[in-house]
Amino acid sequence: MKIAICEDNAAEREALAAQLITLAQRRRLDAEVLAYDSGESLLAAGKKHLFSIVFIDIYLPGMNGMEAALKLRKSGSRAALVFTTVTRDFLAQSYSVWAVHYLVKPLVENEIDEAFSRALTVAADEEKTLEITVAYHHEYIPYSHIRYIEAQGRQCRIHTGTGIHAPYTSITELMEQLVDERFVCCHRSYIVNLEHVIGMQKDKLAVRGDVLVPVRRGEAAAMRERFESYRFGKTSGRASYE
Repeated sequence: MKIAICEDNAAEREALAAQLITLAQRRRLDAEVLAYDSGESLLAAGKKHLFSIVFIDIYLPGMNGMEAALKLRKSGSRAALVFTTVTRDFLAQSYSVWAVHYLVKPLVENEIDEAFSRALTVAADEEKTLEITVAYHHEYIPYSHIRYIEAQGRQCRIHTGTGIHAPYTSITELMEQLVDERFVCCHRSYIVNLEHVIGMQKDKLAVRGDVLVPVRRGEAAAMRERFESYRFGKTSGRASYE
């Protein structure tokens, strides 16, 4: 699990990071806390990392936190958002980007704990896992960790943000397990997770990690439509970005 902090005040950023690390350790979570000092740097990192939780200040230099949160949502992020700021003036607006909590500074430990617990609940609701067998051992890979899958001979290589899993199975068998709108078999040898797709380049899907995944010949237009439908359509019923 990756947790992001976006805060321009270095002392506050470090203090919050330390508290979140402690809270994650208490819950025995495998969590990494990544800190950024601007909305722009957070968004740039979001092209490489899939954040489960984001704590974000509103008053930031350049792009403010509300603008950054909106751009995160438009990019397809499902992260649980927690705003941290000095005023309640943006409380109503925070609902439009599905914020799970809104903290007013100075931050208090028990309030951070409450916000973190609520964010974890939301993040868990989004999570499903793929069960595979590698060397007679069962492994469970969260759907959100899978970037793409490629067939190589009798094996499939499942690429995640932290490594590669290589079970002896077929693309077809994996696709039958991945009953979820974010996964699409874009090529006879590839499955891609649309959650990790950041754009298209002609007949290839650009995936986090600077990877280009091929699309079946003649299906680039249909795949672009599928990608855009997923990216923008999944917000239906939760928010509008007109």
